Formats: sequence, C-alpha cells, structure tokens
Amino acid sequence: MRANLFAALIGMLCVAGCGGGSDIAGGGGGGGGGSTGNVQSIIVDSGPSVVANSPTPAINTAYTTVTICAPGSTSVCQTIDHIQVDTGSAGLRILSEVLTISLPVQNDTAGNVIAECVPFVDGSSWGPIRQADVKIAGETALNQEVQVIGDTSYTVPNTCTGTTSGAGAGLEDTVAKFGANGILGVAPYVSDCGSACTVQSNSTYYTCATATTCAQSAMAENLQVSNPVAAFTTDNNGVIIQLPAVPTSGSASVTGSLIFGVGTQSNNGLGSATVFNLDSNGFLATGYKLASTLHYAFIDSGSNGYYFHDPSIAPCTTNTGFYCPPSDQALQANIINPVNNASKMVSFTVTNADSLFKNAKTAIGATSGLAGDSHSFGDGTNGSIPGDQAFDWGLPFHYGKSVFVVIEGKTTASGTGPFFAF
Repeated sequence: MRANLFAALIGMLCVAGCGGGSDIAGGGGGGGGGSTGNVQSIIVDSGPSVVANSPTPAINTAYTTVTICAPGSTSVCQTIDHIQVDTGSAGLRILSEVLTISLPVQNDTAGNVIAECVPFVDGSSWGPIRQADVKIAGETALNQEVQVIGDTSYTVPNTCTGTTSGAGAGLEDTVAKFGANGILGVAPYVSDCGSACTVQSNSTYYTCATATTCAQSAMAENLQVSNPVAAFTTDNNGVIIQLPAVPTSGSASVTGSLIFGVGTQSNNGLGSATVFNLDSNGFLATGYKLASTLHYAFIDSGSNGYYFHDPSIAPCTTNTGFYCPPSDQALQANIINPVNNASKMVSFTVTNADSLFKNAKTAIGATSGLAGDSHSFGDGTNGSIPGDQAFDWGLPFHYGKSVFVVIEGKTTASGTGPFFAF
C-alpha cells in the first residue's frame, strides 16, 4: 500500500478529536469561503455546526470551500464549505448527507460501478465513485473521480469494516462522525492509491455489478479518486498552505490561504524553502532525541497534532491518546530528506491537552501544542506503520510558515515532485 494512502488514513482518523473527546462546545466558522485567482481561503475552527456543537468539536482541522458541478454543467452545481484540507491524501471526498445535486457514477471498462472502502485506525469510509467538475478559487478540474461517503445506493460489502466486526461496522459515514462535510486531498500524488491498487484485488477498491453485489477489485489509476489540483489547466504542480502562528493556549479560529501552483505565479515561488524529497514509499525521515532515525515520517495537515512516541512525556487521563506534560514542553526534531540527507531542525511545543480543553471558556479551534502518541498507528503488522518508528507532522507544524506540496511528475525550478518544502 502506497504511503500517501496510509497518511490519508491517519489524517481521517484525526478529524474531530483524535485520541479522545474534550468537553468543549462552540460554533463553527465560515468554512474558508473567500477566494481569488489561485488563492483560496482556509479556516481552522470547530467544524461544521453539527460537529462544532457536539461534545467533541473539531480541533486543528483546516477547512476550505469547494464547488462541484455535474460534468459539463454550469447550473447543476453546489458549493460546500467545511471541506477538510489534507496533505496526507489525494482526491476529493464528499459526505452524502450534504450533497444536494446528482452526479453520475464512475464505471469500469465492464460497466460496473466503482466504489471504495477507505480503511483507517478506528473505522472505514464507504461510498461509490462519482464524476464531477471541481472548482476551487479560480481553478477548475474537469471530470474528476470523487468519492461520495455514506451514499446508501450501494450496499456495504462484508469486507468493509472498521475495528469491530460485521459489514459496515465502524463506518465514519456521517458529518458528525467524520468531522467535516468532506475532505480535499492535496497530497503530492495524482491518485489516492496508485500502482498498489492496479496489480491485485485489495480491500480498497470495489466494483459493483448490482446495487447489492460489490466485490474487491484491482483498479486502474485513471479510474481512482484523483487529486483535482493535478488536473487544473494552470497552477497544477502543487499547493502551498499558509497559516499564521498560533499560541499553545489556543484560538477559537484562524484563517489562512491555500495557494495553487508552485513557482507558476508571482505569489507562489519557493524562495529559500528547503526541499524534502520523499522515499519510494512516500516517507520523510525524522531524528528525535536519542532515538535512531525514524524512517516513517510524514507531513500531514489532516492530522490534528504532532504524533510520535515518547514515553517520557506524561499521557492524558481524560483525553486519552494525547500528551499531558505538567507544563508546556519545548522540543526539537530534525526533518531529514531521505534522498540526499539534507535536514532542517524544527522546534515545537507540547502542551497539556487535558488542561487546554478543561480551562477553555469557549471552543478552541486551533492550538499549536497538541500532540499524541503514535502507538495507535499500529505495530507494523498487516501493512500498518510501526507507531514507535513514526513521526506525524500534523497541522500544528503548519502554523507560522508556508508549506509547499509538489505533485509527483510535476516540475518546479527546484526539482520534480513528489516533495514537500518549507
């Protein structure tokens, strides 16, 4: 399984309270609606209203607004806010309950409907692949493969399960469970699974001969859920995420920008950013404390915190899965380019998640200090990443800087993707 798909799974796990709930409640923002040219507004807040007003509102989840249209139509369109921006997955996924327009299904060469079961740590997302024109800011991607999560038109197969047994068990198929109205995957890949899903049947893609008979299937890359950025006419080689600095004590919301293209216009040059190529499995490396180099490192705006294993940091008792040091703990880690060993030291702070949530007078949508234990990722068996060898640079890593994402096969003045830069 290609690493960028795994990063998507971790990102989806961490949309609205990864690692345990909090006792915060509050309202959501506008979902990142403003746009101009190649710049789209993004917002980090407590999520769409059903999430923001729940016992576990979203935290450190970046949202934007996307317009989708029936292919070729300028009237059968819908604009949807609170779409999560995720550098750890590729492609657009929409929750069925918020979709109000009809989109045609995607068929394979035999005429069967294509569907997908995206597995992650505490559940799965099931739904058919449909076709849509995708519009963001002044950019348009035509005839894109989009997954509609929670679409009941096609029965969930027995092999699509979460952490509990039975068909459909553990499905995160509603806005309340998913923490967003959808997810926009802008990882440095063109498709969400790539060649890993083309050579054999797998638990990711399915073909449905009827509405009730869906079977695991290999899937050609051109039929997989696709990164719409790669299909833009211009500004199609990647994206930049820009967010302001955020205190560890948190803010109700912050706004930033999703900029399309890298080195294609005057507002998206790489400048002095350091390039970090990915290895053949899609990973970076990270050096942390005295541990051996962690080779399963990745930058993922879809994760709501830093996730790494450090038994010296006290775990939380209420918000289990997060760290709760008695006072803010200043740390450093070295991000390493696995191709040429170039490196850059990153300083970050881990705060007490239990105190953060308990002491909040209003909803905290953004905080730079949220961190948790990566042991939940797995032990390295059954294709999982060993948590004690992983380092997830989640959304807090993006605060106060520009993070560049360049797509595989796309060129820039600083080289060809896939790579990250900051």
